[in-house]
Amino acid sequence: MRNFNIVKLDSKGRLLVPFHIRQHVGLDRNVELLIVNNGTKELRLFPLIPGKSARIDVVMKDAPGALASVMNIIAGSNIDILMSESKTVEKGKIASWSAIVDTTACSDIAKLKKNLKALGIVESAEVMKK
Repeated sequence: MRNFNIVKLDSKGRLLVPFHIRQHVGLDRNVELLIVNNGTKELRLFPLIPGKSARIDVVMKDAPGALASVMNIIAGSNIDILMSESKTVEKGKIASWSAIVDTTACSDIAKLKKNLKALGIVESAEVMKK
């Protein structure tokens, strides 16, 4: 497989991903792609493969180290974060974290929610498979 391709946007702004790349990555028809701008003029595409991608939404206490504790559980579950956002909902009280993740290497997604709630700082955790 070639390491690069030059493609054009069509008149409607659509991008054609060449067949050999779609085949190599395993992209089928109607697969959603996450497009991330890294702050420069570079875009990254992440396929959201059904059954292997998920959205995680966590509401937790807004306390020092709370997000780090959540990340330790995520890392320990072999989950790859593709994109995430965290914010303070109410300073010193409530914060939220949402992410689009790749769960391919995670052996037990149901255990993740249980482990997050066991932290004692997580008020709610939702894991929604794509």
